[in-house]
Amino acid sequence: MRLPDSWRETTVRNVVLDLQPGFAQKPGEEDEGTTPQIRTHNVTPDGKITLEGIKHISASIKEAERYTLTAGDVIFNNTNSEEWVGKSAVFDQEGEYVFSNHMTRLRVQRELVLPEYLASYLHLLWAMGYSKTRAKRWVSQAGIESSALASFKIPLPTLPEQQRIINVLRQAEAVAKRRDDFDDLLARTKRQLFVEMFGDPNPKFNAQWPAVKLGNFVTVGTGGTPPREQADSYGGSIAWVKSTDLKDDLIASTEERVTELGIQRSNAKAYPKQTVMLAMYGQGQTRGRTGKLLIDATCNQACAALFPSDDLLPDYLWVWLQLSYESVRSLGRGGQQENLNLDIVRGIKLPKPPVPLQQEFSRRLTVLLEAVKASRLSRTCMDRLIEVLRVETLKGDATSAWREQHATEVAAASNIRDKLLRGRGAKLSQPANEPKLTPARAEDSERSARHWLLGELSEFQRQVFAAITTYCKQTEQPLLAEDPDVFSRFCDDIEMQQGLQPFGSNLNNRIRRTLSQLAALGLIAKVTLPKQNLDSGVREYLKAFRPLRPEEFTRLADVAALRKSLSAGETSYFFTVVPDFETSEHAGAGGMFQVADLVDENDKDRTELVDQGKHYATLNELAADLAHRLGVQVSQIVLEE
Repeated sequence: MRLPDSWRETTVRNVVLDLQPGFAQKPGEEDEGTTPQIRTHNVTPDGKITLEGIKHISASIKEAERYTLTAGDVIFNNTNSEEWVGKSAVFDQEGEYVFSNHMTRLRVQRELVLPEYLASYLHLLWAMGYSKTRAKRWVSQAGIESSALASFKIPLPTLPEQQRIINVLRQAEAVAKRRDDFDDLLARTKRQLFVEMFGDPNPKFNAQWPAVKLGNFVTVGTGGTPPREQADSYGGSIAWVKSTDLKDDLIASTEERVTELGIQRSNAKAYPKQTVMLAMYGQGQTRGRTGKLLIDATCNQACAALFPSDDLLPDYLWVWLQLSYESVRSLGRGGQQENLNLDIVRGIKLPKPPVPLQQEFSRRLTVLLEAVKASRLSRTCMDRLIEVLRVETLKGDATSAWREQHATEVAAASNIRDKLLRGRGAKLSQPANEPKLTPARAEDSERSARHWLLGELSEFQRQVFAAITTYCKQTEQPLLAEDPDVFSRFCDDIEMQQGLQPFGSNLNNRIRRTLSQLAALGLIAKVTLPKQNLDSGVREYLKAFRPLRPEEFTRLADVAALRKSLSAGETSYFFTVVPDFETSEHAGAGGMFQVADLVDENDKDRTELVDQGKHYATLNELAADLAHRLGVQVSQIVLEE
């Protein structure tokens, strides 16, 4: 691990006062008491505590005292479930709570480590799959035991720098929260548009338009599930929609695809674009959720496929179903699990406004959905930046300038920390460089120094990293992960299958997630490439992955050097640009781009400086526009894509 000189590498054991496994309920007494208990599902994927679905148990006074949580305790999920193991959070609730036996409480020594810093680092290890690997490698079915967790190595900056790291991450979370608020505003705008044009969606309270039965104006069908044991039913070119895929959104791609043989075996059929999908049953709140196809696709038997007519248009039907979620969901019938069926779906009543009004709604909705698409693109780019920022902060790169400005404070805090660590029996040494890859080459050394987490990758991640490196070297082109045929061939490669054999079968989705994890770490590059759709003739932009090029290993160092050299003369303005080639392509400006996002060196959104409707051929053209807007020379503008 390559760390700054003022940091130390130590273990969890050396920075906590105790590691307490959780409280197990007695058989027959689950969920019948009055003491609230934090369980694995109460730690969110972004490392927060939620009280949604909180359970209550019976606990004696002695047990409650031993297993009580106090503000500032770090909770670590040590269950052997791959979905949960390693997720961590700082407990921040008021009142008396205990925690389950699938969790470990870490009470930190605050003179050495801040709870938020420790939780952030452990949560990062979970996000990268590190904790799951340790769970399988080190211990039994119980998950990660306290002794194994205590031996986890962590990088330990001084307390002032830990606080700086926490502040940076909080600021990033605040930006993400504002993006969520904006997306919520767009969702409310969609509802408002519908109500303004059509009135109340409930036909009982809408006397403006006649109430009709859905089955009289749409064709209602369903699908099927190909046999899982017959592998040749899956991995084909036909999109396959499951009820759990329906989240009131447009459907432009699916997680799973099936073959023609799979469709025949399941007695399903393909549905065309603009078909509206309705979930008839599924996990949790799935029943009643919708989606609208932007591609030809089939579906499973838990979906109702609604193909609209000229009298009931797809956009109107799709949004009406979303706004009528609770009432449609309440139509479910059955025993332990209430479901919809095709007859119930056909009998749904809804208002039927005039077709011209539905057409006008569709036109306005299209404009709104373009704004939603742009917002999501911006959010995706921002999420990617936050992932990188989290790694950069927790290995010291993001706070290097801060350390230089606070060198005296850091030196004093470093002496105090080292004294405390020695007092706890920790052996201290200067930060060690990360072991080099073999065979050692110049570019490997640069990569090694740049990405210390390479040594912490799980075996699964190492195999995928090696596979994409070999693939791109042999094919001399990136891996088009969103092309189902290309990606299936990559996953079915003999060497890949042999390397991943210990992890089981049907690993395509896990391989896809791992590629995204490697890209977030900066070990490979995630790019977008154009591909002509042979069926429609439309050029699509697909996500792809490739190894880093030699000049990219030191990209951030090069940018820093450039900034330093430029700052010696005239004032320079540095911006990160997120180009949107796809929108320009659809607008007939192929090869050009619009600006989806523009951020300055302080991570401040400066998109107001550009005309987001303008198409640019090069970054130089954009630089000229920015220089004109700021009233400076073009030579003072530095852009990074």
